Amino acid sequence: MNTVAASDATPEIHIRPCSEHTGAEISGIDLSKPISPSTLETITNALHQWGVVLFRLQTMTEAQHIAFSRHFGELEVHVVSQYSLPEYREILVLSNILKDGKHIGLADAGQRWHSDAGYRREPDRASVLYAREIPAPHANGETAGDTMFASARAAYDALDDSMKQRLEGLKVVYSYIRAYEAKMNEGSSSRKPLTDNQRAEVPDVVQPLIRTHPYTGKKIIYANPAHTYGITGMPESESRALLNALYAHITQPAFVYRHQWKVGDVLMWDNCVVQHNAVGDYKLPQRRLMHTTRIKGAAPF
Repeated sequence: MNTVAASDATPEIHIRPCSEHTGAEISGIDLSKPISPSTLETITNALHQWGVVLFRLQTMTEAQHIAFSRHFGELEVHVVSQYSLPEYREILVLSNILKDGKHIGLADAGQRWHSDAGYRREPDRASVLYAREIPAPHANGETAGDTMFASARAAYDALDDSMKQRLEGLKVVYSYIRAYEAKMNEGSSSRKPLTDNQRAEVPDVVQPLIRTHPYTGKKIIYANPAHTYGITGMPESESRALLNALYAHITQPAFVYRHQWKVGDVLMWDNCVVQHNAVGDYKLPQRRLMHTTRIKGAAPF
Protein backbone atom coordinates (compact mmCIF):
# COMPACT_ATOMS: atom_id res chain seq x y z
CA MET A 1 0.00 0.00 0.00
CA ASN A 2 1.21 3.51 -0.81
CA THR A 3 0.73 6.21 1.80
CA VAL A 4 0.68 9.87 0.89
CA ALA A 5 1.75 12.32 3.59
CA ALA A 6 -0.92 14.77 4.71
CA SER A 7 -1.03 17.74 7.05
CA ASP A 8 -1.99 17.41 10.72
CA ALA A 9 -5.41 18.84 9.89
CA THR A 10 -6.35 16.07 7.48
CA PRO A 11 -6.18 12.27 7.61
CA GLU A 12 -3.57 10.37 5.67
CA ILE A 13 -4.43 9.49 2.09
CA HIS A 14 -3.90 5.85 1.20
CA ILE A 15 -3.68 4.43 -2.33
CA ARG A 16 -4.24 0.70 -2.84
CA PRO A 17 -4.00 -0.87 -6.32
CA CYS A 18 -7.07 -2.88 -7.36
CA SER A 19 -5.23 -4.97 -9.96
CA GLU A 20 -1.84 -5.18 -11.60
CA HIS A 21 -2.50 -2.61 -14.33
CA THR A 22 -5.88 -0.99 -13.75
CA GLY A 23 -7.59 0.77 -10.88
CA ALA A 24 -6.59 2.05 -7.45
CA GLU A 25 -8.67 2.76 -4.35
CA ILE A 26 -7.99 6.08 -2.64
CA SER A 27 -9.07 6.41 0.98
CA GLY A 28 -8.90 9.38 3.33
CA ILE A 29 -10.69 11.86 1.04
CA ASP A 30 -14.23 13.20 1.46
CA LEU A 31 -15.32 14.38 -2.00
CA SER A 32 -18.15 16.47 -0.55
CA LYS A 33 -15.58 18.84 1.00
CA PRO A 34 -13.20 21.30 -0.66
CA ILE A 35 -10.18 19.63 -2.25
CA SER A 36 -6.75 21.13 -1.51
CA PRO A 37 -4.18 21.60 -4.30
CA SER A 38 -1.97 18.85 -2.85
CA THR A 39 -4.89 16.40 -2.65
CA LEU A 40 -5.90 17.30 -6.21
CA GLU A 41 -2.37 16.55 -7.35
CA THR A 42 -2.46 13.17 -5.57
CA ILE A 43 -5.75 12.23 -7.25
CA THR A 44 -4.53 13.37 -10.67
CA ASN A 45 -1.27 11.45 -10.44
CA ALA A 46 -3.10 8.29 -9.35
CA LEU A 47 -5.60 8.70 -12.19
CA HIS A 48 -2.82 8.98 -14.75
CA GLN A 49 -0.97 6.00 -13.27
CA TRP A 50 -3.89 3.61 -12.78
CA GLY A 51 -6.50 4.84 -15.26
CA VAL A 52 -9.29 4.40 -12.69
CA VAL A 53 -9.53 5.71 -9.12
CA LEU A 54 -12.12 4.57 -6.57
CA PHE A 55 -13.51 6.48 -3.58
CA ARG A 56 -15.70 4.43 -1.21
CA LEU A 57 -18.49 5.54 1.14
CA GLN A 58 -19.04 8.96 -0.42
CA THR A 59 -22.11 11.12 0.18
CA MET A 60 -22.36 13.93 -2.37
CA THR A 61 -25.13 16.28 -3.40
CA GLU A 62 -25.50 17.00 -7.09
CA ALA A 63 -23.77 20.36 -6.61
CA GLN A 64 -20.86 18.71 -4.80
CA HIS A 65 -20.53 16.09 -7.56
CA ILE A 66 -20.25 18.90 -10.10
CA ALA A 67 -17.86 20.92 -7.94
CA PHE A 68 -15.48 17.98 -7.54
CA SER A 69 -15.57 17.19 -11.25
CA ARG A 70 -14.80 20.80 -12.21
CA HIS A 71 -11.41 20.55 -10.53
CA PHE A 72 -10.32 18.64 -13.63
CA GLY A 73 -11.81 20.81 -16.36
CA GLU A 74 -14.94 22.08 -18.05
CA LEU A 75 -17.93 19.73 -17.94
CA GLU A 76 -19.87 18.39 -20.91
CA VAL A 77 -23.64 18.27 -21.26
CA HIS A 78 -24.28 14.92 -22.95
CA VAL A 79 -25.83 14.84 -26.42
CA VAL A 80 -28.85 12.89 -25.06
CA SER A 81 -29.56 15.75 -22.66
CA GLN A 82 -33.14 14.55 -22.12
CA TYR A 83 -31.55 12.23 -19.54
CA SER A 84 -29.68 15.01 -17.75
CA LEU A 85 -30.96 16.29 -14.41
CA PRO A 86 -33.13 19.34 -15.11
CA GLU A 87 -31.50 21.41 -12.36
CA TYR A 88 -27.96 20.11 -13.02
CA ARG A 89 -27.53 19.64 -16.75
CA GLU A 90 -23.94 18.45 -16.38
CA ILE A 91 -25.16 15.28 -14.62
CA LEU A 92 -26.35 12.47 -16.88
CA VAL A 93 -28.64 9.88 -15.27
CA LEU A 94 -27.93 6.20 -15.97
CA SER A 95 -30.83 4.10 -14.74
CA ASN A 96 -33.30 1.36 -15.57
CA ILE A 97 -35.89 2.83 -13.18
CA LEU A 98 -39.27 3.73 -14.67
CA LYS A 99 -41.42 6.71 -13.68
CA ASP A 100 -44.88 7.02 -15.21
CA GLY A 101 -43.86 4.25 -17.60
CA LYS A 102 -40.75 6.06 -18.88
CA HIS A 103 -37.08 5.54 -18.12
CA ILE A 104 -35.63 8.27 -15.91
CA GLY A 105 -32.18 7.72 -17.45
CA LEU A 106 -30.29 5.77 -20.08
CA ALA A 107 -31.02 2.17 -19.11
CA ASP A 108 -28.39 0.41 -21.22
CA ALA A 109 -25.58 2.95 -21.21
CA GLY A 110 -22.09 1.62 -21.63
CA GLN A 111 -22.98 -2.01 -22.19
CA ARG A 112 -20.20 -2.58 -24.69
CA TRP A 113 -16.47 -1.86 -24.48
CA HIS A 114 -15.83 1.83 -25.16
CA SER A 115 -14.22 5.05 -23.96
CA ASP A 116 -16.50 8.01 -23.32
CA ALA A 117 -16.95 10.51 -26.16
CA GLY A 118 -14.21 9.22 -28.44
CA TYR A 119 -16.72 10.18 -31.12
CA ARG A 120 -16.15 13.89 -30.40
CA ARG A 121 -13.29 15.82 -31.99
CA GLU A 122 -12.22 16.62 -28.44
CA PRO A 123 -13.13 13.50 -26.42
CA ASP A 124 -13.80 13.57 -22.70
CA ARG A 125 -10.73 13.68 -20.51
CA ALA A 126 -12.37 11.79 -17.66
CA SER A 127 -15.70 10.62 -16.24
CA VAL A 128 -16.95 10.65 -12.64
CA LEU A 129 -19.62 8.03 -11.89
CA TYR A 130 -21.47 8.02 -8.55
CA ALA A 131 -23.48 5.00 -7.38
CA ARG A 132 -26.75 6.07 -5.77
CA GLU A 133 -28.57 2.75 -6.11
CA ILE A 134 -27.15 -0.55 -7.31
CA PRO A 135 -28.89 -3.75 -8.46
CA ALA A 136 -29.64 -6.32 -5.78
CA PRO A 137 -27.38 -9.39 -5.95
CA HIS A 138 -28.48 -12.38 -7.97
CA ALA A 139 -30.15 -15.33 -6.28
CA ASN A 140 -26.78 -17.13 -6.11
CA GLY A 141 -25.29 -14.18 -4.21
CA GLU A 142 -23.17 -12.88 -7.09
CA THR A 143 -23.12 -9.12 -7.63
CA ALA A 144 -25.08 -7.58 -10.49
CA GLY A 145 -24.28 -4.56 -12.65
CA ASP A 146 -20.49 -4.69 -12.34
CA THR A 147 -18.32 -2.43 -14.50
CA MET A 148 -15.16 -3.72 -16.17
CA PHE A 149 -12.17 -1.56 -17.07
CA ALA A 150 -9.34 -2.47 -19.44
CA SER A 151 -6.03 -0.64 -19.73
CA ALA A 152 -5.44 0.23 -23.38
CA ARG A 153 -2.06 1.65 -22.30
CA ALA A 154 -0.86 -1.65 -20.80
CA ALA A 155 -2.21 -3.39 -23.90
CA TYR A 156 -0.13 -1.11 -26.14
CA ASP A 157 3.00 -1.68 -24.05
CA ALA A 158 2.52 -5.45 -24.44
CA LEU A 159 2.51 -5.32 -28.27
CA ASP A 160 5.64 -6.45 -30.06
CA ASP A 161 7.67 -3.87 -31.96
CA SER A 162 6.50 -5.00 -35.39
CA MET A 163 2.83 -4.52 -34.43
CA LYS A 164 3.55 -1.11 -32.91
CA GLN A 165 5.18 -0.08 -36.19
CA ARG A 166 2.22 -1.43 -38.19
CA LEU A 167 -0.28 0.57 -36.13
CA GLU A 168 1.64 3.84 -36.03
CA GLY A 169 0.00 6.53 -38.16
CA LEU A 170 -3.24 4.64 -38.80
CA LYS A 171 -6.56 6.48 -38.38
CA VAL A 172 -9.98 5.18 -37.34
CA VAL A 173 -13.54 6.42 -37.80
CA TYR A 174 -15.65 7.00 -34.70
CA SER A 175 -19.45 7.28 -34.92
CA TYR A 176 -21.87 7.97 -32.08
CA ILE A 177 -24.84 8.01 -34.46
CA ARG A 178 -24.18 4.50 -35.79
CA ALA A 179 -23.53 3.19 -32.28
CA TYR A 180 -26.74 4.75 -30.95
CA GLU A 181 -28.84 3.43 -33.82
CA ALA A 182 -27.32 -0.04 -33.38
CA LYS A 183 -28.61 0.00 -29.79
CA MET A 184 -32.05 1.03 -31.04
CA ASN A 185 -32.04 -1.81 -33.58
CA GLU A 186 -31.21 -4.24 -30.78
CA GLY A 187 -34.49 -3.23 -29.13
CA SER A 188 -33.31 -0.73 -26.52
CA SER A 189 -36.45 0.61 -24.83
CA SER A 190 -34.77 3.71 -23.36
CA ARG A 191 -33.50 5.12 -26.66
CA LYS A 192 -35.61 7.28 -28.93
CA PRO A 193 -34.45 8.49 -32.35
CA LEU A 194 -31.89 11.28 -32.23
CA THR A 195 -33.16 14.67 -33.29
CA ASP A 196 -31.61 16.53 -36.21
CA ASN A 197 -29.89 18.86 -33.73
CA GLN A 198 -28.46 15.93 -31.79
CA ARG A 199 -27.17 14.28 -34.95
CA ALA A 200 -25.54 17.54 -36.03
CA GLU A 201 -23.78 17.75 -32.64
CA VAL A 202 -21.96 14.43 -33.09
CA PRO A 203 -20.84 13.94 -36.70
CA ASP A 204 -18.46 11.07 -37.45
CA VAL A 205 -14.83 11.92 -36.67
CA VAL A 206 -11.43 10.46 -37.52
CA GLN A 207 -9.04 9.76 -34.64
CA PRO A 208 -5.52 8.28 -34.42
CA LEU A 209 -5.51 4.54 -33.75
CA ILE A 210 -2.53 5.04 -31.45
CA ARG A 211 -3.07 8.01 -29.18
CA THR A 212 -0.49 9.83 -27.04
CA HIS A 213 -1.58 10.69 -23.50
CA PRO A 214 -1.64 14.52 -23.22
CA TYR A 215 -0.15 14.53 -19.70
CA THR A 216 2.14 11.49 -19.47
CA GLY A 217 3.25 11.08 -23.08
CA LYS A 218 2.44 7.34 -22.94
CA LYS A 219 0.91 5.67 -25.99
CA ILE A 220 -2.50 3.99 -25.96
CA ILE A 221 -4.55 1.90 -28.39
CA TYR A 222 -7.48 4.18 -29.16
CA ALA A 223 -10.23 2.12 -30.79
CA ASN A 224 -13.19 0.23 -29.34
CA PRO A 225 -16.02 -2.02 -30.55
CA ALA A 226 -18.81 0.37 -29.55
CA HIS A 227 -17.85 3.49 -31.49
CA THR A 228 -15.09 2.59 -33.97
CA TYR A 229 -16.21 1.79 -37.51
CA GLY A 230 -13.10 1.00 -39.49
CA ILE A 231 -9.55 2.01 -40.31
CA THR A 232 -9.32 4.67 -43.00
CA GLY A 233 -7.76 3.64 -46.29
CA MET A 234 -7.80 -0.08 -45.42
CA PRO A 235 -10.01 -2.77 -47.01
CA GLU A 236 -12.98 -3.52 -44.77
CA SER A 237 -12.10 -7.18 -44.20
CA GLU A 238 -8.52 -6.33 -43.24
CA SER A 239 -9.67 -3.46 -41.06
CA ARG A 240 -12.24 -5.60 -39.26
CA ALA A 241 -9.73 -8.40 -38.62
CA LEU A 242 -7.10 -6.04 -37.24
CA LEU A 243 -9.54 -4.16 -35.01
CA ASN A 244 -11.08 -7.37 -33.66
CA ALA A 245 -7.59 -8.66 -32.82
CA LEU A 246 -6.83 -5.42 -30.96
CA TYR A 247 -10.14 -5.54 -29.05
CA ALA A 248 -9.39 -9.09 -27.90
CA HIS A 249 -5.88 -8.04 -26.90
CA ILE A 250 -7.03 -5.02 -24.86
CA THR A 251 -9.73 -6.90 -22.96
CA GLN A 252 -7.76 -10.00 -21.99
CA PRO A 253 -7.96 -10.67 -18.24
CA ALA A 254 -4.41 -9.49 -17.52
CA PHE A 255 -5.40 -5.90 -18.34
CA VAL A 256 -8.91 -5.87 -16.80
CA TYR A 257 -10.25 -4.73 -13.43
CA ARG A 258 -13.86 -5.70 -12.65
CA HIS A 259 -15.50 -3.35 -10.16
CA GLN A 260 -18.25 -4.64 -7.89
CA TRP A 261 -20.29 -1.62 -6.91
CA LYS A 262 -21.40 -0.51 -3.46
CA VAL A 263 -23.76 2.39 -2.79
CA GLY A 264 -21.66 5.50 -2.27
CA ASP A 265 -18.85 4.41 -4.60
CA VAL A 266 -17.40 7.10 -6.83
CA LEU A 267 -15.30 5.93 -9.76
CA MET A 268 -13.28 8.36 -11.85
CA TRP A 269 -11.53 7.13 -14.96
CA ASP A 270 -9.20 8.47 -17.63
CA ASN A 271 -10.84 7.96 -21.02
CA CYS A 272 -7.49 8.07 -22.75
CA VAL A 273 -6.02 5.23 -20.66
CA VAL A 274 -8.94 2.82 -20.18
CA GLN A 275 -11.99 1.41 -21.88
CA HIS A 276 -14.97 0.25 -19.84
CA ASN A 277 -17.97 -2.03 -20.17
CA ALA A 278 -21.08 -1.92 -17.97
CA VAL A 279 -22.31 -5.47 -17.39
CA GLY A 280 -26.05 -5.55 -18.14
CA ASP A 281 -26.86 -8.72 -16.19
CA TYR A 282 -29.82 -7.33 -14.25
CA LYS A 283 -33.40 -6.24 -14.85
CA LEU A 284 -36.29 -4.83 -12.86
CA PRO A 285 -37.07 -5.25 -10.01
CA GLN A 286 -33.27 -4.98 -9.69
CA ARG A 287 -32.83 -1.21 -9.78
CA ARG A 288 -29.79 0.81 -10.81
CA LEU A 289 -29.35 4.58 -10.40
CA MET A 290 -26.05 6.23 -11.26
CA HIS A 291 -25.09 9.87 -11.81
CA THR A 292 -22.20 10.72 -14.10
CA THR A 293 -20.32 13.83 -15.12
CA ARG A 294 -18.02 14.09 -18.12
CA ILE A 295 -14.91 16.31 -18.15
CA LYS A 296 -13.99 17.75 -21.53
CA GLY A 297 -10.60 16.94 -23.01
CA ALA A 298 -8.37 17.82 -25.94
CA ALA A 299 -8.11 16.56 -29.51
CA PRO A 300 -6.18 13.27 -29.68
CA PHE A 301 -2.71 13.23 -31.22
